[in-house]
Amino acid sequence: MKEYVPQEKISEIKSRINIVDLISEYVTLKKAGRNFVGLCPFHKEKTPSFSVNPEKQIFYCFGCGEGGDIFAFLMKINGTGFAEAVRQLAGKAGIDITLGKMTGAERTVRTEKEKLYRINAIAMEYFSGNLASDNGRAVRSYLDKRKIGNTITSEFRLGYSPEGWNHLVSYLEDKRVPLELAAKTGLIIPKNNGGFYDRFRGRLMFPIEDLSGRVVAFGGRTLGDDMPKYLNSPESPVYTKGRILYGISKAKESIRSKDYVIMVEGYIDLLSLYDAGVINVVATLGTALTREQVELIRRFTRNVVVIFDPDEAGRHAVERSLKLFLEEDMHARIIVLPEKHDPDDYVKKYGSEALENMITHSPMMVDYYIEEIMGNIDTLEDNLDISRDATAFIRAISDRVEQNLFIKRVSEKLGIDQKLLKEKVRMTSAHYKTTPGTATSANKAEKVDMVELNLIYMMMEYPEKVPLVIQEGILDCFTSETLKKLGQAIIGGMVDITSLIGDLENGPVKENLLKLMMEQPFPDREIADRVLDDNIKQVRNKWYKSRHALLTRKLIKARNMNDSSLSESLLREKNRLLKEERGLLKNEKINQVG
Repeated sequence: MKEYVPQEKISEIKSRINIVDLISEYVTLKKAGRNFVGLCPFHKEKTPSFSVNPEKQIFYCFGCGEGGDIFAFLMKINGTGFAEAVRQLAGKAGIDITLGKMTGAERTVRTEKEKLYRINAIAMEYFSGNLASDNGRAVRSYLDKRKIGNTITSEFRLGYSPEGWNHLVSYLEDKRVPLELAAKTGLIIPKNNGGFYDRFRGRLMFPIEDLSGRVVAFGGRTLGDDMPKYLNSPESPVYTKGRILYGISKAKESIRSKDYVIMVEGYIDLLSLYDAGVINVVATLGTALTREQVELIRRFTRNVVVIFDPDEAGRHAVERSLKLFLEEDMHARIIVLPEKHDPDDYVKKYGSEALENMITHSPMMVDYYIEEIMGNIDTLEDNLDISRDATAFIRAISDRVEQNLFIKRVSEKLGIDQKLLKEKVRMTSAHYKTTPGTATSANKAEKVDMVELNLIYMMMEYPEKVPLVIQEGILDCFTSETLKKLGQAIIGGMVDITSLIGDLENGPVKENLLKLMMEQPFPDREIADRVLDDNIKQVRNKWYKSRHALLTRKLIKARNMNDSSLSESLLREKNRLLKEERGLLKNEKINQVG
């Protein structure tokens, strides 16, 4: 159940938010005729099939069928409900809104998430204040030593959690924050015997933001020998660690403009690069790279530069990442830093220009795999083990051309016949192949009358033709109840067409209407008139044909039952229908002559 939002507020939000500007925050778009195109953020693709129409303020993906208006996009991209999308866009447009009734469950979830965001923001302010106070002197000294200045400290809103067990607990109590709710953020932890204590104690604090810039979690670095060295917030209703990248909210515009992203492991590495002017950088959150994080990057670019520490752990992190990049059709380069250097050390010692030069000459992931991961082959056993690993690695490459090039390189490295290696890859690929999901199959099986749908599209595209549709009474001949109701809504004065489509269930009607709306209108009204007349004629002819068929079946059944009275009644109805149809055809011919 949606919260009620007055239609005038919906229209006002749409008038102030340009869909191209909104989607450009998430997807790199390029002008293509009357539309803008880019790689779809909702499914994996190599060639752009995602299209945005600025005139009608709608989007549609010709690959996966997702489409709609600004609200539909924000709901899909952020995984939120309608009310939350309205709230976010209203805030962006500077519009005050009051939402109506919603279910108790919806109200609870929405209210709780909003409160958790607010609690995180309160905690961030608290940590930031501590850093600026006398208590934060040691942390400020540490930041100075790492050459992280006030600009970066302020921009990334760094903070300090003092030593002690209940400083934040007391602060939240003073702010009248319910501690049971604050515990859901992971900032404080319940005691076994009642009460709460601070999770972060004596640590430099890094607020973690989502794509929209809201604080969803924290990372804390100890300044002493406490373990663990880095401590992150646990997952919560507003934070899933495998879906967030540190710094993404600040880096996304630079990533889009430069068309590549630099990926590092740690908070300090990112801050040092950012301070050196390298803005298009993100960091993983102390865990292995996930598919969701790669998909998040893919919204802005397909090009990645991976810079991990040159130790064994960094090497393994690169290996784990390569397969994901291949599966998601990303182009990755691998930076191998000099021994005993991490990104922070390197950029401070040599500067950003040296780093950019290293990026330019860094190996692509295929070269890195062959030279560094496959390495030297000393024995037959090594050869067999490496060939098995390489087969699994090759199988992950989605691009067939790239896969064949990789097979050639690996076969040369191992001294194996290319045909044998290719056959092995195909055999394992066939073994791992999955069957299509039933939902997709079901969607493809659904049918929609394209003539009826095209007539509805004509009513949307040419509203001056609606009186003719009313005059012809053609909606009564529709076989699709969905399209009939849609037509009736248009006749009833529904002016916001995109909202009308947005209320449709996902399926072929919605997909095909959006697809038609993305296309160029007819070059002149004369053609549009002919198309509309033809649509009306086809819909009516189909209706008469189905009525004749139905009456014929009933007549045969009545005769088989020797029901002469019903047979005569059906025969009269059949003749009346035939005269009516012939009369319409005669009028059509007269009109054509006239």
